[in-house]
Amino acid sequence: MNLGQIEIAPVYPLWLILLLLLVGSLAGMVQYRLVRRRLGPYQALSISLLRLGGISMIISLALNPSIAVRTEQKVYPPVDILVDTSPTMDLPGHAGKGNRLDEARAFLLGGQNPLINLLAERFDIRIFAFDESFRSLGKEELTALKPGAKRGDLSEVLEKLSRKNSSAVLLSDGNFRWESRHSRSGPLIIVPFGNLESYRDVLIKAVKAPALAFRGREVSIDVAIRSYGYNGLVLPVLLKEGNRLLTAKTVVINSSPAEVAVSFSFTPEEVGQHNLSVSVPPQFGESLASNNAVHLPLSVVRDKIRILMISGSPSLSYRFMRTALKNDPSIDLLSFVILRTPSDIMNVPLQEQSLIPLPVETLFSKELKNFDLLIFDNFPSHLYLSPNYFGNVREFVREGGGFAMVGGPNLLDEGRYAGTPLGELLPVRLTGKEDYRRPPISPGVRLTRAGAFHPITRLSPVETDNLSIWQEMPPLDGINLLEPKSSGIVLLESADWIPRPIVTVGSYGSGRVLVLATDYSWKWSMGMVSKGKGNWAYLRLMERMVRWVTKDPSSDFVQVTLPEKVGEPGKESEVRVKVREGDFSPNLGGTVSFSVFNPEGMEIASRIRAASQPGEYLCSFFPEKEGPYKVKVETPLGDREEVIFIPASGVDLDGAPNLDLLKMVAESTGGKILTQGTDFLKEIETFAGKGQERLLTERRFPLWGTPYILAFILAFLTTEWYLRRRWGLL
Repeated sequence: MNLGQIEIAPVYPLWLILLLLLVGSLAGMVQYRLVRRRLGPYQALSISLLRLGGISMIISLALNPSIAVRTEQKVYPPVDILVDTSPTMDLPGHAGKGNRLDEARAFLLGGQNPLINLLAERFDIRIFAFDESFRSLGKEELTALKPGAKRGDLSEVLEKLSRKNSSAVLLSDGNFRWESRHSRSGPLIIVPFGNLESYRDVLIKAVKAPALAFRGREVSIDVAIRSYGYNGLVLPVLLKEGNRLLTAKTVVINSSPAEVAVSFSFTPEEVGQHNLSVSVPPQFGESLASNNAVHLPLSVVRDKIRILMISGSPSLSYRFMRTALKNDPSIDLLSFVILRTPSDIMNVPLQEQSLIPLPVETLFSKELKNFDLLIFDNFPSHLYLSPNYFGNVREFVREGGGFAMVGGPNLLDEGRYAGTPLGELLPVRLTGKEDYRRPPISPGVRLTRAGAFHPITRLSPVETDNLSIWQEMPPLDGINLLEPKSSGIVLLESADWIPRPIVTVGSYGSGRVLVLATDYSWKWSMGMVSKGKGNWAYLRLMERMVRWVTKDPSSDFVQVTLPEKVGEPGKESEVRVKVREGDFSPNLGGTVSFSVFNPEGMEIASRIRAASQPGEYLCSFFPEKEGPYKVKVETPLGDREEVIFIPASGVDLDGAPNLDLLKMVAESTGGKILTQGTDFLKEIETFAGKGQERLLTERRFPLWGTPYILAFILAFLTTEWYLRRRWGLL
């Protein structure tokens, strides 16, 4: 401490303090003269000086003296170390020993005097890792650092770094997301990892394919293939559905790196969800094999519903049904009407007859597979079809086709279907020898319990309105006397004392079957028109029968919407389920269940929860590995199954070191790329040392608060009192 460090801040005016000091000095002189008369001069001088010193020190405290202590502190420049842990950092590094992240770790921690320690001595460092997340690390956490599942976004990382005038060191192979519009104040010093010259890989870089296609229409798929490290390679490119090869093409790789394009065309013939894949075989020495295939979910729908209808006679039932079907622009109808039977006697030569015979062989051996629905309308099939054709119809339904039979005297061909392949798939059978009746009193119809909620007979979403519609329907003048099989579901029955099934549905294999056991359904059109209520109910019934039998998605109780972008192993996948409004009563809580089965067919954990809209649910599960996962939704009135293919992690991943992007980032931030052989510490100091600062701090210590000053004052006054007492002045 020196006098230059002492500063005063008087609490009273300075002249007043000086005046008090003068008065104190005069008082000391007066005391000296008075005491000298009783004591000697030396004793008087001692007592006077002690009192004068104490008073002077007390008055001097009014000057508020303090000691100012100034210190200068060196501030280390801030440096942020960013370690890229994107999935490509798990690929082989430059030397081929360990991965790129291992090389980055060795760059910081390797050697007798690790770089991380040298940086900590000169800079204020922070360590971060980033992939799909951004997190702070301690130095000890670097040794256990692992690559993440998704690449990171460097532009977002730089925005999150809050320190001003700081530099950052980036350890990366350049496989991160970056938007150059983002900027930061400090330079980015980049240390690249990975060797493009030794990197070998073939990958499906991009696929352009529609998510929706129409059956029977050509679909085009464009594929871009990128290659590193291969020259003169002849590469087959495969388009598959599951394990079935649809088509293949060959491309030639003549340079490295290279990118080639190939296009596929095929025509889907089956409606539904198709899991396609484009793949190339793994090559020797590839660094990454999971990006050799891309899976493409393709939903195939009908452009039109193709119907083949054969009617046994030109009846009103045929006329009204044909009009209803032709009224729907989404239906393509081919109909045949039997105008004469083989037993009819014609006195006209065959070559002069205008009627053509029914092309049975063409229809039932060659063209049946090209239709979605086959309708027999009161058709005496034994006159035209052999039992072999019944087998073709059965296989048609088993493989997903629809089959409907419309009533009349020839509905079941007088019982001839019993024991045939056609009788096997029907959901009804005869009750006796009589199979058709025109009762004296025409019966009305009524909904069964299942029919009240089935999409075919649910003509109105309001349950009471739907019941009223069917109660108002005109009675039927003729019905077939049938009974349902155990596989059949009766939706509509006659309202007489012995109820007979009128509309019965069932399933066979992958297809559906419907029986309308009357040839007087046309009265539901004319009769309602005569009541002034129009024919909309009849048209809606015909339309719903067709769409249900052909398994049109719009008629399903349950609709499953698969995610546009499928997940990956270990990540949650979500499916949206919608139970069609009006098909369920409002109090069906807990009746919708969801289950998921892994590629081995074992059920895995899943959950279902209600969405924001009534009748909608969000179902989710965590796939453990790649492959097809079957999701199944079950309700009291119907089930639905779909398949989601979960691709492997790394699909579509280009793992080649991206030095061009690293150069772009360095230029954008005013930084530099450091190559092998560079004095890294010196280069970092060149950039980061510009931010070095010195911090000057000052602290003040008031003297009146110092115990030594108080001790001096107390010592002066106490000694003065003691001497006065000893020398007899007290």
